[in-house]
Amino acid sequence: MTFKFRIIQLVLLTLASGFLYSQDIHFTQFNLAPLSYNPAMTGGFYGSIRVGGIYRDQWASVYNTPSFYLDSPILKGFRKQDWIGVGIFAFQDEAESEYIPFASGAQSKRGTLTTGGLLSSAAYHFALDEERNTVIALGGQFGTLSKKIDGQFEFEDGILDNGQTQEQLPDKDSPKSYLDISAGLTITGRTTGESFYRLGISAMHINKPDNAVRGGGASTELPMRIIGYGTYYMDLNEKFLVLPSVLFQSLGPASELDLQGMVGYKIPSESTVLKAGLGYRIGDALQVLLGVDYKDLRVGASYDLTLSALSSPHNGFEIGVAYIAKIYKRPKVDPVIFCPRF
Repeated sequence: MTFKFRIIQLVLLTLASGFLYSQDIHFTQFNLAPLSYNPAMTGGFYGSIRVGGIYRDQWASVYNTPSFYLDSPILKGFRKQDWIGVGIFAFQDEAESEYIPFASGAQSKRGTLTTGGLLSSAAYHFALDEERNTVIALGGQFGTLSKKIDGQFEFEDGILDNGQTQEQLPDKDSPKSYLDISAGLTITGRTTGESFYRLGISAMHINKPDNAVRGGGASTELPMRIIGYGTYYMDLNEKFLVLPSVLFQSLGPASELDLQGMVGYKIPSESTVLKAGLGYRIGDALQVLLGVDYKDLRVGASYDLTLSALSSPHNGFEIGVAYIAKIYKRPKVDPVIFCPRF
């Protein structure tokens, strides 16, 4: 293997590690991905089972991220107004490298970095009053994350020698798995009528797992991801509502702040709410937000218009869905024989 090959190999591995460090999974429609940013949201709804997911396609097929979650307020707590929620969250994130130009005029092949996860979560919801007007929830999440490189990287000396390299990238297809642990806290309060607010904070990767790209390499500790969140669902009148939201997150030296606002138009006769709005990821992207609520079904779509140096077509599209099923037993009523008096 040439010295040049070793240097390029080292650079690519370093870049891949740095990419994982800066790019944790995140969604524009974070309101439709509750278990992805705070495990205390597990089971935090009125119903029997909630199922949902988001598909994100970013940067013209360079990135794509499908996700799925399911949760349920399955058990009563120590008091009659408390309850326990359990759930699962799964995702797969594929990031494709750009072509790397060489001085000779040749280009490297693309390679794909795939990250996936299957996580379980549970939360205890502590109601401060019997009417559950204010609820504090504490949750935890644990599971396995994995990643791998597909090994399709090609180097300049190999390209110049009829496409044959002296040595392949070590462990190019071997997935690396590690345990991941997170925790979170939320407070939800009802104000007037159907209006309510929710505030939350969470710490992801609190065990700081080894995030090395390949086995046998130097340890790359994944730092904690700190997330703060707030939203307010406010009824203005019988026709309109507003939904402002804010999400702040930091991972190591990187940080991100999303500000969003949506307006909803209610059609009571159809049990439908039509929503539209805008968001701004500070210093990065303008977000166009659309949504429809029909009874217990929520559907949303978003498009990120990149404003940073990563210009078009490096934009992102998302579509998300969430459904709450309400399964209740019908009360058993003993038959009664009516005997009128004469």
